[in-house]
Amino acid sequence: MSTIKCLFVVASIVTLAVALIFGNSFPNALSISSFENKSRLYYTSQSANKVVMINFDDGRKSQLIYAKPILDKYGFKASFFIICGRVGTERSSMNWQDIAELKRDGMGIESHSMTHINLNKLSTNALNFEIGGSKQCFAKHGYNTTIFGYPFNLGSNNPSVVKMVAQYYNIGRSGSDRLMFLNCKGYMKDTQADCRIYSANGKLTHANRYDIRTASFHHVNKKHNFTPAEMFHVFLQIVNGQTPYNSNGKINAIPIIVYHDITTSLQDYAKPSHAVSTTLDLFAQEMKYLHDNGFRVLLLDQLGYDPNNNVFYTPSPSAAALS
Repeated sequence: MSTIKCLFVVASIVTLAVALIFGNSFPNALSISSFENKSRLYYTSQSANKVVMINFDDGRKSQLIYAKPILDKYGFKASFFIICGRVGTERSSMNWQDIAELKRDGMGIESHSMTHINLNKLSTNALNFEIGGSKQCFAKHGYNTTIFGYPFNLGSNNPSVVKMVAQYYNIGRSGSDRLMFLNCKGYMKDTQADCRIYSANGKLTHANRYDIRTASFHHVNKKHNFTPAEMFHVFLQIVNGQTPYNSNGKINAIPIIVYHDITTSLQDYAKPSHAVSTTLDLFAQEMKYLHDNGFRVLLLDQLGYDPNNNVFYTPSPSAAALS
């Protein structure tokens, strides 16, 4: 089989995988034809225009035990969104000593609510507890959390929830999109001109400073349970999706990838209840790929916001190295 045909077959499998796993969650996913044309660029480019942000949700112990040593190996820093009310309450959850270790080693510590509940169903007082209470909970332990991660990626399209988040945090993080466009343009489901929070008709925009778009991996859906090998190809497409948008050192789009549980058990990985888990071997493979292909890894709090122009920006490589 010719090289082009092989690439086309791989592209077909990857595109199908993305469609089956994410449905319409990633409207900017490559078509098969464009993927075939750009495959060399996507998979072998040594461009300095590649940036990625790594997030972990829920404060699970497995992230410290399994993921952190791999991050340390490559000098990567990640942002950990932790459920403050669960810290130290379960064997599977990190305790405050674990969180202190993350912070000491340069990781970001951010808020993921008090109890990880659907914010859309709460009263104003309950919202204040989950959102503001989490901010205060971390502050009591010496952490100034400036970013809020919406539990279940729900609430960022609810004006009451967003208003509460804006009272306590600089940025809100939700999902699910393959890329975060720093000018908030490029989303098929929205035609906004910049990253302002509300459109001219008074409705919340699709992407804004309280709705940072992220890619959270789910390997189980109603039709299929994707293997780690299949998920690695999905990972490749997502992290390289920024290539058409970034050039000459100007970063216009960033993949912000979100991990949950890291497991060493393929049996656990295959369970529908572990749909957001990632195997240790897969995580190691993904981090090695980022390292070997020259990706610059940033913390989410390194994403700046220009209120005058209503756009986000990233630090220069030299500034990022000093931070």
